[in-house]
Amino acid sequence: MPDTAWWEPQSFPLALATALVSTACWGSWSNTAKAAGDRVNFAHFYIDFCIGTVVAALVFFAGPGRFKAGGPEVELINILYASAAGGVFGVANILLTTGITLAGLSIAFPLCIGTALVLGTILTYAVDPRGKPELIFPGVVLALLGVLANARSYGLLQKHRERDQRALDARSSEAALNGAGTAAKIDACRNMTICIVGGVLMSFWAPLSAQGMKGDGGLSPYFSFLFFALAALVVSLAIIAGQQCGCSLIPRVGGVTSAREYFRLPIVLHGWGLLGGAVWALGTAANLVSGSPLGPALSYALGQTAPLVAVLWGLGWYGEFTGAPRSSVWCLVAMFVLFIGAIALLCVGGT
Repeated sequence: MPDTAWWEPQSFPLALATALVSTACWGSWSNTAKAAGDRVNFAHFYIDFCIGTVVAALVFFAGPGRFKAGGPEVELINILYASAAGGVFGVANILLTTGITLAGLSIAFPLCIGTALVLGTILTYAVDPRGKPELIFPGVVLALLGVLANARSYGLLQKHRERDQRALDARSSEAALNGAGTAAKIDACRNMTICIVGGVLMSFWAPLSAQGMKGDGGLSPYFSFLFFALAALVVSLAIIAGQQCGCSLIPRVGGVTSAREYFRLPIVLHGWGLLGGAVWALGTAANLVSGSPLGPALSYALGQTAPLVAVLWGLGWYGEFTGAPRSSVWCLVAMFVLFIGAIALLCVGGT
């Protein structure tokens, strides 16, 4: 590669390692949200998260991107593809976080992440069909089963804890129970809709980004990610502002807040969102850069095995499965086996 071009991995092993960086980062950035906890309103954290992605994208464009926009004749349509990818992601990620809050991991992960994994890989492969489909798609199936096993494990753990802690009120009237049941059904339908729509939208950002980087008029991965991050920031700000005003179709997570409260937040607490955005941005930049030698479908599928890393954090650092029932533990074991098999198939499918 000429010295004037941007950096990207030049060998399959290095490209594979770069793609796995995205797996690690996508599975780790949520630790910053846990660290911020209830001290930071979700809207404040998410704004800082988006700002962190933009700042990181600028650093990547200036550093390894070497301020290179792309091929010899960058076309405007490809900038629009990158911006559309960021806009779609901005909506999808808020739907995902809202779905996890309202429906829980056991429902949100299979519906949203599972949909994005399968549909996103298929669409991205259609844009750039590189690799061995006879190995890549079975790998995707194993990864999907891993997501389902992960969700099932969390679901069993949640039921176990609810059974231990919840005290049923036997004095509730039948009418009240019926009314609560009706409301619960309505909420369940709404939550499932949020997760499914989020998953479908999440599956579009990778093929849109891949399309914007194709050919001589395509963007560099770093320039593409810069427009991606800027578009995601604009869309996210619009959605959050609408939620605070009660004008958004997406339910608000957290209490009502204001710009004044945001600017009054201590710098240290702003730092958690900025750090989370930077970690996620590192993973996404690594995913886009590794897509050039590996093929974007393979790099995207590898990145979507990130729940494996998230569970490792939950087990080793947070002790989330302490006292978990045996059935939940076996689901975790199955998840590890399935994800390891998926990564192995995907790696072999890209050689």
